[in-house]
Amino acid sequence: MPTRILVVDDSPTIRKVVGAVLDRNGFESVPAADGFAALEILTEAAEGRDQGARQIDLVLVDFVMPKMNGFQLCRAIRQDERLRGLPVVLMSAKSERIREHFVQQTGAIDAISKPFDAQALIAVIENTFRRAEVWRARGEALAAGIPEDFESGEPLRMPVEVASRAALAGDMSVIPIGAALQLLQIEAQTGLLLVTDGKTEMTLSLRSGLIDLVQARGAGREFRLGRYFVEHGVVTADDIDRLLRDNAPTQRPVLNEHGPEEPSARRVLGDLLVDTGRISREQLREALARQSSELIYEVLRWPRGRFEFRREPLPALAESAQLGLPVASLVMEGFRRVDEWHLVEAGLGDFEAVLQRDPVAVEAAGMERLAAPEQRVLEMVDGRRTVREIVAQSQMSSFDACKILFQLLEARLVCRRAA
Repeated sequence: MPTRILVVDDSPTIRKVVGAVLDRNGFESVPAADGFAALEILTEAAEGRDQGARQIDLVLVDFVMPKMNGFQLCRAIRQDERLRGLPVVLMSAKSERIREHFVQQTGAIDAISKPFDAQALIAVIENTFRRAEVWRARGEALAAGIPEDFESGEPLRMPVEVASRAALAGDMSVIPIGAALQLLQIEAQTGLLLVTDGKTEMTLSLRSGLIDLVQARGAGREFRLGRYFVEHGVVTADDIDRLLRDNAPTQRPVLNEHGPEEPSARRVLGDLLVDTGRISREQLREALARQSSELIYEVLRWPRGRFEFRREPLPALAESAQLGLPVASLVMEGFRRVDEWHLVEAGLGDFEAVLQRDPVAVEAAGMERLAAPEQRVLEMVDGRRTVREIVAQSQMSSFDACKILFQLLEARLVCRRAA
């Protein structure tokens, strides 16, 4: 009987790709979308072994997932006597230092850094089985040693020149920005992390190792704050244009019946939307959190660039926002998206290709069964727009729009128009 491997990842694309690699190499893959689903599969198999139920031989688990993440799943496995000896391999982030720390914290045998190829995955799995017997003897110690929650470990002490304006700086092709962010979180630093690839500049405001706000200059239109409200139908693009136009700052004193008025300062879009009653403060905070998160996901995709951390006071907007976003989960999700981006971009192919709907397939599937974002993207597929044009006009992030187009192609609801 083939060796059964449980593949736990919230990305259906990654589950499908990893499962195909395993199946081609003589393993039997069993998919699970999150930690709860995985634990249910493992428990059922353990309880039914005496009746001939097939057990799981190894678990491949992503670290960042909804409901129950990789760390929580590993902890549940180690605390169950029936599952304690089950070997686990983490599918983790790129930074070797971060990866090794996750392995230590979770009691996994090994980890494979994303993105990985088929040969690397099979090599890690085979090596894990070779080490499993020795490792199982540590089961009791592992169960006792896994903490209640993920720990960032002992702080890394880095000597810095306090008098220097930049406390930390580096080349992103040598030191990944994800590793730099993790270091700043571990050291609970407060200040500004400036990042640039020569075209786009980002300023990350950190307070005690948490991200309060991310601001960008030169980023695409998809990262503008207004897009998040338009996407959810709170306001229209015309509403935003009109609001900004009506509240544009004046360049010189204005005369009225009471005498000259001082030039008005520029007001930010979020405050204008709140003050005019179009959104609530909570909606603004949610949009700022999404904007900051997606900007971090974007910078994690940059193959090169430079970063510089300065111990400086945070800007007024960051002081007002105080989002307190955790670095570890953002970096993990960012790397997961990088992996999925590669698969989606490969599946979409030429971004200048024109897409068209298959009316028969769409009618059979039922437009009403699709989620609202999927319906919106599908309606834009008209046999004239290119992939690039659909993404640009979707009022969605490039990642989300491309992912939906990829899924529509996979479902055969749309196809590439013949040249």
